[in-house]
Amino acid sequence: MINYKDPVIVLAGVTASGKSSLALKLAKDFNGYVINADSRQVYKELKIGTAQPTPDHIDNDVWYIDGIRHYLYGHVSAKERYNLFQYQKDVQEILNKEEGIPILVGGTGLYIDCIVHNYILQNNSKNNTKHSKEELEKMNVKKLQSLLEPKILDKLNESDISNPPRLIRAIQRGGINQKKASILNYIYLLIDINSESLSNRINQRVDSMIKSGLKEENGALIKNGFTYDMSSMQSIGYQEFNGYFEGEKSIEEVKDEIVIHTLQYAKRQRTWFKRNKDIVKVKNYKDIYTSVTNFLSIS
Repeated sequence: MINYKDPVIVLAGVTASGKSSLALKLAKDFNGYVINADSRQVYKELKIGTAQPTPDHIDNDVWYIDGIRHYLYGHVSAKERYNLFQYQKDVQEILNKEEGIPILVGGTGLYIDCIVHNYILQNNSKNNTKHSKEELEKMNVKKLQSLLEPKILDKLNESDISNPPRLIRAIQRGGINQKKASILNYIYLLIDINSESLSNRINQRVDSMIKSGLKEENGALIKNGFTYDMSSMQSIGYQEFNGYFEGEKSIEEVKDEIVIHTLQYAKRQRTWFKRNKDIVKVKNYKDIYTSVTNFLSIS
C-alpha cells in the first residue's frame, strides 16, 4: 500500500513510444524526478534489449540524466526475483525521502496501477518469486489455476476461473479481489501513437539495438551463467537469442522475432491501457505540458 498525498504524474505508453525523452523534459519543467515503471528496466544486466536509458552518472543507485534524478533503473540483478510487492515497497521508500513531483514512466500497466490505484498487496503469491509474465502467458488454464491459493480460486466467478488473462492478473496481484486503499492524487497521461508510426519506431529501435551490441550483450550474459529458462531472460530482446549461439538461427531471424514479439507486446499494452477510463491521451509535449499544468493548478 502507498501512503502519499501529493500530486503524482504518470507518463505511460507502449514500448518505443518515446516516453523517456518526454519524461526528462517534463521533469525539468515541473521540478520533478523520474521513477521507472518498466518491469524489465529494473535489471542491472539487461541494458540494450530493454532500452534502458543511459545515465550520465550513478550515485547510491540514483541515476542522473541531464541533471534529473531517475530511480529504480538497473537496481536489481537479473539473477534475482523481483515482484510487484517489492516494486511498490521500493516506490514508497522513494516517495518518503524525495522532494519534487514524482513522474512514473513506463509501459508496465500493472506496475503503474499498483501505485496510483494503491493496491494492498501481500507477498504471498506463489508466482511472486517464480514466474515472469511471459512464462505465465505460455501456460494453460489448469497450470495457471495451480499457481493460485485455493482461497483465491474460490472467490473467482465461472468466467474468471477459465480466463487466462484474468488468472494471470490474479497471480500477479495475489488475487483479483485485491483490496485497494485510497487512490493517489494523480494524472495518468498516455502517449497516443498510431500503429504505422509505432511499427517504424520499433523496426528502427531493433536495428539500433543490434548495432549497439545486443548480440554481444546476450553472449556475455550466457558466459556469466545466465540461461534462457531464467525469468529475466524471457524478456523480449533476450529470449529470441535462444538457439542463436548454437547455430540454430541467423541474426536476421533473431531480429525478425524481436520485431514481431515487440509488436505483439505493444498490442497487449494497448489492451491494458484501454481498461483505464481516467487516462488522458497526449500526442506531443505541448499536450503533456498543458495537461500537467491544469492538473497541478487544481491539486
